Amino acid sequence: MYVREIETKKGKVWEIQGYLGRQPDNTPAKAKKRGFSSKRSALTWLNNEKVLFEAGQSKYNKKELPDVLTIRQLYEMWLDTYQYTVEESTLNKTLRIFRLYILPFWGNTLANDVKPLALQQYVNTLQSKIIYYRKAVGYFRKLLDMAVRFGMLASNPFDQIDLPKQRKVSDLKPKFMDVDEFKAFIEVLDSQYSKINQQAYTLLRLAAFTGMRTEELLALQWQHIDFEHNYIHIEQALGRGLNGGTYIKAPKSRTSQRTLKIDSEMMRILARWFESSIYNSPTDYVFNHDGKTLQVLRPNKWLHDVSARYSVASGLSMHKLRHTWATLALDRGATIKQVQTYLGHADASITLNVYSEITRQASDNTAELLSGLID
Repeated sequence: MYVREIETKKGKVWEIQGYLGRQPDNTPAKAKKRGFSSKRSALTWLNNEKVLFEAGQSKYNKKELPDVLTIRQLYEMWLDTYQYTVEESTLNKTLRIFRLYILPFWGNTLANDVKPLALQQYVNTLQSKIIYYRKAVGYFRKLLDMAVRFGMLASNPFDQIDLPKQRKVSDLKPKFMDVDEFKAFIEVLDSQYSKINQQAYTLLRLAAFTGMRTEELLALQWQHIDFEHNYIHIEQALGRGLNGGTYIKAPKSRTSQRTLKIDSEMMRILARWFESSIYNSPTDYVFNHDGKTLQVLRPNKWLHDVSARYSVASGLSMHKLRHTWATLALDRGATIKQVQTYLGHADASITLNVYSEITRQASDNTAELLSGLID
């Protein structure tokens, strides 16, 4: 045991650590706390904690797990490990899936009460409600796999049901602007919107001419822009954190950390925004609100404002601006590898899958290339 006086930001306080007894598994139990105003109050707290521990009522008493856990208890156990293996933004998405689609229906159910018939009905209903329902099913299955490993279940009930096919998303095909629509969009940005909102204009134009992800644009700092040689270095991104917050993180993948060559006109527009902004030190964010990063949805709101004012880029989102860049680049002769590198895709297969329609058109157009040699 020790009890000592320590220095904190709020001044001097007393800290204590002591032995309480042994847990049911024979491991020692210790208690530690700081913030006491005197040595005597610290000792009194420890003695009270010992009494509670002996009565099994202390927070330091290990709780013996029941033979079978509820789905919520399995989830909490799984989350204890999972939360340290993913980015905060990914964790936020996962928590949302459990909060909306799993725990409200199964949270209080014991693992051995999850029966195949009820599970099949749940999966069928889920498939009719959300397009990517298999993501939620995959997480739920992991919890029941845990229950099998812990001996709570003889087998996973998911092995006894049929997973319906994922609904087709043909109506959600990526939409993009063609050449004429793109020119009209840039024309109204340059001639009109630049006079209304210079920051929004600069961001939207940069997105249109680079295909940068929204989270990359929002994390861009002036130190990442090389005005002398016309380069932008993408070194970080803005992540969506827990409770609606944001944070700076590494780019989406290793290949997302990249350097982009920027055309001279775009660099001049960036330079004008640099001169206009009061936040232009190297570590200031290029696009900001009172010096802080913009909210993730702000660029989309700006894009929708442009669409509403001038009837251009109708129905598009920031992500579809990225589709537009890739589509027009491929249409103008860029290779899949060039587009993959510029967009920061981890693998060329991602580029091929996302832009399958334009690459199919390119393939169709090459079908007769060599036939002319023997005509």
